[in-house]
Amino acid sequence: MRHSRALTVVGSVRTSSFGVRRTVLVVAAGGVLAWAGVAFAQEAYIGHRLSQQVSDLRKQNAEIAAENAGYRKDVQALTSGTADEEEARLNGYARPDEKLYLVTPPSPSPTASPSPKAH
Repeated sequence: MRHSRALTVVGSVRTSSFGVRRTVLVVAAGGVLAWAGVAFAQEAYIGHRLSQQVSDLRKQNAEIAAENAGYRKDVQALTSGTADEEEARLNGYARPDEKLYLVTPPSPSPTASPSPKAH
C-alpha cells in the first residue's frame, strides 16, 4: 500500500492561489485607474485650451465690432454729405451766411533786454 501525504492540514486553506489572484486584480484595477486619470487630465487640458481660444475669439469679435461701428459712422457721414462739409471747412471754406472768425496763434512779443544796474 502506498502512503500518501496530505498537501494541507485539515481545516486550513491554501493561500498561495488567493495571493496571485489578488495581485493580478490589484494590478488590473491600478492600470484602469491610471488610464482613467490620464484620460481625465487630457480632457481637462483640452477644455482649458478651448475656453482660452473662445475668450480670445470673443475679444477679437469685440474689436472688429468696434471697427465696424466706426466704419458705419464714416459711411453714414459720406452718404449724408457732412463729410464733404467738414473737409471744406478744414480747407478754409465757409457758407455765405456764416461769419468766419480766423484765430491765429499770437506772435511772440519782443522781450526787453535787461538794463545794466548802477552800483
